[in-house]
Amino acid sequence: MLKLKDYELGPDFPRAPVSSPTVSPDGEKILYVKGEVYPEEERQESHIWMVSTNGGDSTQITLGNGNDSNPKWSPDGKTIYFLSNRTVSGEKGKRKNRLWALPLTGGEASLIAEAENSISNPHVSPDGEKILFQSRINEDSECPENIKEGALWITKLRWKMNGQPYYPYTRMHIFVVPSKGGDIVQLTKGPYDASSPSWSPDSSQVAYLANKEESDYIRIRDVYVVPVEGGTARKVTNGEYLISSVAWSPDGKLLAYGGRKPTDPKYPAYGNTDIWMIPVEGGAVRNITSEFDRTVGAYGSQLIYGGDGALYFRAPDMGMWNVYKVHPDGGGVQAVIEGKQTVGAFGLSNDSSVIAYTLTTTTWPLELYAKANGGNKQLTNVNTDLMASWKISPPEEFWFTASDGVKVHGWIVKPWDYVEGEKYPLILKIHGGPHSQYCYRLGSMELDIQNMAMHGYTVIYTNPRDSTGYGEEFAGVIEGDWGSRDYQDLMEAVDYVLETYPYIDHDRLGVTGGSFGGFMTNWIITHTDRFKAAVTTMSISNWHSQIGTGDVSWGHSGIGNYREPWEIPEKYLKHSPLTYIENVTTPVLMMAGEYDLRCPVSQSDQLFYALKRLKKTVEYLRFKDENHGLTKYSNRKYRSKHILRWFEKYL
Repeated sequence: MLKLKDYELGPDFPRAPVSSPTVSPDGEKILYVKGEVYPEEERQESHIWMVSTNGGDSTQITLGNGNDSNPKWSPDGKTIYFLSNRTVSGEKGKRKNRLWALPLTGGEASLIAEAENSISNPHVSPDGEKILFQSRINEDSECPENIKEGALWITKLRWKMNGQPYYPYTRMHIFVVPSKGGDIVQLTKGPYDASSPSWSPDSSQVAYLANKEESDYIRIRDVYVVPVEGGTARKVTNGEYLISSVAWSPDGKLLAYGGRKPTDPKYPAYGNTDIWMIPVEGGAVRNITSEFDRTVGAYGSQLIYGGDGALYFRAPDMGMWNVYKVHPDGGGVQAVIEGKQTVGAFGLSNDSSVIAYTLTTTTWPLELYAKANGGNKQLTNVNTDLMASWKISPPEEFWFTASDGVKVHGWIVKPWDYVEGEKYPLILKIHGGPHSQYCYRLGSMELDIQNMAMHGYTVIYTNPRDSTGYGEEFAGVIEGDWGSRDYQDLMEAVDYVLETYPYIDHDRLGVTGGSFGGFMTNWIITHTDRFKAAVTTMSISNWHSQIGTGDVSWGHSGIGNYREPWEIPEKYLKHSPLTYIENVTTPVLMMAGEYDLRCPVSQSDQLFYALKRLKKTVEYLRFKDENHGLTKYSNRKYRSKHILRWFEKYL
């Protein structure tokens, strides 16, 4: 067996090599964020660049010692506004995002606004006079004075989120500041969180989302409108929708929001997010994407009103992420940018004639593109040098018919050194979510697949039931019933591949996954002995103890379908891999981050304890300084090498 240091890996790259494309008002230039990895220094850095819509060399716009993000144009195209966590004079300790302005005519960036905590989500007003942003502020009147250092006084249900500092005293609120700097006005205030601010076309009002009555207890959100000078907000919607985003129509008469109306707000089953229209004054609501059986706004997808009066958005579709548009007056959803690819983010010119977007395929990471003048043009080649050192094994797409007659989608990747007639071990890789999908892309998740292919493994990855992109019924069929139809789909995918591809050694099968994929790996090894090795990362083993310890367990999405463990204890036991732990015969490598708040490290601790007490074959790699996603280059490299070591040992 190789020593750990001898396992070769492909080069790492930024999780978003290019991001945040933003088109100038006249459609002639595009701002974007370019990421760089400095592995020896354990950091990534990002700065803002600019390129002509027609192509050519890019120009770096921001410099400095921090991460620059969220570029925004002024309406006259002469100034850009952006967020940066660069240090300022005399600053010590943890960095935070501030709002900056940079004139494109030349000069230094100037500080426009800072808050006690980081600033996020800036929006320049249509008249260019003001900028909206969000930030956390102390809104807990019950918080006692002089809390002992190192102690937390917790009275609210939602006080933690993976990858963020604890926030037991603060709420997310909306602020406005003059675009030239000056006094900051807090537009929303109270013991609730406000999100998705949107300017009215005349810059006089702001629409936003909030639940002001039961913010901690249910996921319902309403649309509110407040004057930009501050004052009493007016509620527009009626408390029946789970809303994720809101946008103001160009004529100022309508509000569009992405959301869904559950039959039971307290126990909302899975459903597609649609686009709904409502008059600014309130009243009758229209669903304008009801015939589009895909979810709109999944995982933070943008909802942008174009100058042509149509709403533009991304949506997942059978392993793709494409851009679509729909007009409120009818005509249905139309594809704008489509193909076997993944569009990451996009932006529009004022008249919608130019669309800037980031795009990745199965063999190339994200690059910047523009759709203009009747064609699509690639504008960057930021990955050329890096990809010169990669040998990519192109994924081969497949579909199979599950035992209940439903078509299931997947991909297979051959070993790099594939030789006709040879037999190769197979690794099943399972995605997280589960309401997500494997895509036509090359990103951080796909790096592990290529590293496995580099070392002689065939890898399959599929989108079983509960994955998005295949319709509402496909994604919601096992809501609250994980480990059932999803498990069958995965096992039947393995059966199909073994029957179809003769180069796979049926006696050398491995399985791995993280988050939901980690849960499913745990479920698989407690329900079958067909796999000779397993690697489970950032996983869930015990649903009882997941509730209350995980950051999003307040919503109880997943196994409980929003019902508490004490209400349905048998179900929590039934769907916990720990219940079946005595069945395990597969050698298991476990990995977890000590600061993981999504799938808390206690889940892995319990699993390891049980396996070790039962004298099963298990090893446990516990990262002291990581959360749900490994952020340090050295840790990702270390993890990848241990995965290869484990599969070499047992496959």
